[in-house]
Amino acid sequence: MLTVSTLSTCADLGYDDSDIPSGELRPGQLSLVGASKGDPSEYNTGVFGDVAGYKSLAFVGKWREDCPGTGADIIDISHPSAPIKLSDTNDYPDTSMEDMEAIEIDGQDILVIGLQDCANDTTPAVGRNGLEFYDISDPSNPRFLSFFDTDTFVSDSGGVHELDLTTTSSGDILALGAVPGLEASTSDSVGEDGKGDLLIWKITDPANPTLIGEWGLLDEASLGLNTYLDVTQGGDRRTTGHSPRANADGTRVYLSYWDAGVIILDISDPRQPVYLGSTSYSSGEEGNAHSTAETQDGNILIQADEDTSPFHFELASNAFSDKQLAEEIAFEPPITDGAAQNMEGEVVHVGRGCPESSITSTNSEDPYLADASGKIALIERGGCRFDYKIAWAQQAGAKGVIVYNSASGGDKKLADTVGSNPVTLSDGTIVDINIPAHFVQRSTGLLMRDGTPSVTVSATAVFDGWGYLRFFDIKDPANPKQLSTFATENTGNEPLASEALARQDEEWWSVHNPEVRGDTVYASWFRDGVRAVDISDPSSPREIASWAGEDAPEDAPAVHIWGVVPHGDLLLVSDRNYGLYIIEHTS
Repeated sequence: MLTVSTLSTCADLGYDDSDIPSGELRPGQLSLVGASKGDPSEYNTGVFGDVAGYKSLAFVGKWREDCPGTGADIIDISHPSAPIKLSDTNDYPDTSMEDMEAIEIDGQDILVIGLQDCANDTTPAVGRNGLEFYDISDPSNPRFLSFFDTDTFVSDSGGVHELDLTTTSSGDILALGAVPGLEASTSDSVGEDGKGDLLIWKITDPANPTLIGEWGLLDEASLGLNTYLDVTQGGDRRTTGHSPRANADGTRVYLSYWDAGVIILDISDPRQPVYLGSTSYSSGEEGNAHSTAETQDGNILIQADEDTSPFHFELASNAFSDKQLAEEIAFEPPITDGAAQNMEGEVVHVGRGCPESSITSTNSEDPYLADASGKIALIERGGCRFDYKIAWAQQAGAKGVIVYNSASGGDKKLADTVGSNPVTLSDGTIVDINIPAHFVQRSTGLLMRDGTPSVTVSATAVFDGWGYLRFFDIKDPANPKQLSTFATENTGNEPLASEALARQDEEWWSVHNPEVRGDTVYASWFRDGVRAVDISDPSSPREIASWAGEDAPEDAPAVHIWGVVPHGDLLLVSDRNYGLYIIEHTS
């Protein structure tokens, strides 16, 4: 998440810094001021990430979807009606640079960027993971200063996903970075904690950033391994640090931890973060704490839950009495009501189901234990990648796949299911996967494996809506109290969601990032654009304005807004398919 460190002059709108209001309620409308279209090769390809502002500059990141690896764009917004791209940071193949922030350090303008390996199927992996620093005192020629490589902790650490910069009362400048899954990959099987998902650097000398602190959920005795494993819920079940956000005086960090809610930490001593409390979810809620903002007085926390999968999946079977949850594997065709991808039929257990040479270059294939033709193949996790298992099952005539967790994975999944579609098998065969596939807990898989034949199963997609905002009273950080929620009309629009998923389009109507100015929350909401919400009464938030592409350039695609950040009297907005928009809130 991003903090505005310096105000722009907004010269061609007739503003100077003295004209910028301190944060009163701004009802009215959001109107387009200017736009900066991305490079032609990147336009309308879904590659633009977050946005940040600093002095008369805007920055737009690039993220991992198509992974152009072309660096963060640096854009002159001194004339907001005609923004001009000046430069971009270093190119790195297979690397995402979606989040960044700028700050002044000892007279230098410093840009800090989180880098992540895009996790494409490259051998060896070439993406960079860590934190990168530039001197942008001459923004037309950014000067590389340093790089902190998080792969020093573990191979393929995943890198810094989101970051925030803050200054302590002693004048130290800190970078807070979330490295999702670092704790899981550096901790042992009994919960002996490794390096946490939150890393804290002292960057007072940006040419020599120093890691001075870290925190993971396993560091807190009152939480520990049982909490790490048990909080996962909903369709996207993860316990992982996603986004850090410091409070105004740099003494506290709000760490969005997905299904574990938002963790509130005291970082008065950044070398030893102290757990204060956390938000939480009720049973049956999706979870997915993505990002936060706080009100100026520090009493209200705004939490954005990103849910881009508005359906959860339930398995019914004659092998068990209660419906069981299933996770749709990310690279698979979606199951939606009324579509051809509904998965129903007889289940047969086929073993691990790894094709020849999928584990090593010399291994033989796993023999199928049953004929999967026209049936749903039940496959145990392990040995080879998910996409290999599913592609081979499709070649064997299966009409669907259920992968159940291995003994080593237990009943909880600590890592994402990864793979590609189409997938190239070891013998060179290219398989365009078009059968549905789900991942289930080991206990669910064993019930089906050991059930009395014939075991049948049906997977049902149940609509539960997109992600939305929550508002918490945090005057007592040990006991955050939820006051209210806010969602757009489309958040609960099931026909709209079904149509989008049936088209297999990346069209999301979920909240993404919130920012606060005075009594107004500005939230990026993907296809629902930018929403302005009055929180003068946080127990009853109400929308006062929105912008969803009105007056955008004629060639601009439908909005798909990633980020919004107040900058002076303007709002800087990044669009996944277009680049930068600049809008203002007028009465």
